[in-house]
Amino acid sequence: MATATKLKKLPGFSQGVRIGASVRTVKMARPICPNSVIEMERTPDGKLIPAAISPGRINCQLEGIGWQAKCEALGHEPYVTKKVWYTKKDEYGPDPDDPTSESQVLIGQKTIRHETSYPNFAQVGLGVRLNSGQGVKRAVEVKGFKFPHEIGYQDCCQYRNCQKPVDPRHRSRAFGEYCSAEHLQLIAADHQGIFLTQTSTGLEGPEAEKIKQKRSKQLREAAAFAVE
Repeated sequence: MATATKLKKLPGFSQGVRIGASVRTVKMARPICPNSVIEMERTPDGKLIPAAISPGRINCQLEGIGWQAKCEALGHEPYVTKKVWYTKKDEYGPDPDDPTSESQVLIGQKTIRHETSYPNFAQVGLGVRLNSGQGVKRAVEVKGFKFPHEIGYQDCCQYRNCQKPVDPRHRSRAFGEYCSAEHLQLIAADHQGIFLTQTSTGLEGPEAEKIKQKRSKQLREAAAFAVE
């Protein structure tokens, strides 16, 4: 039996997650031909200018719809961006002027090449108020987007700006996949047009507790029928 490929976690971290702005988004890999990126070079006087395009450098995105298939066939890796940079490292060795000495002296420098890569992820809105709910479908069929698992990464929470892994306990056929009950409940309430009770009222004591309980009940009820 073949061993299932272990999916990598989405790089980065969740930021900008706002409980007051419930939007369902699907994190997807966006194709970008590496040859479409304008490379810069520095002139002798220190200015940065666009580098000359090398012969045979094909920008696949000029091919129109479906260009990403040709891009992959050419080995360009359109769903991943690679960054290369170089650093200098001092090298030490025996003192050539004093072979009997045990001390190490600077004898030169070596150039070290570094490379990192990261997927070209984007958030695609999914909801009746966003592209009539057709955003993800169009992203796949027209723009060539892929789901994370198609390029070796775990699918993640579908709450806007959240990149945490999906918790299997918080999946809904109607409302998507989330990392927590709270995110699922918020999207379920938003989808159904439920106006949630606000807790930032300035009240304290028993009244504040009643408001929190009412909101919690609204959230639970919003998602109760949708959780698989």
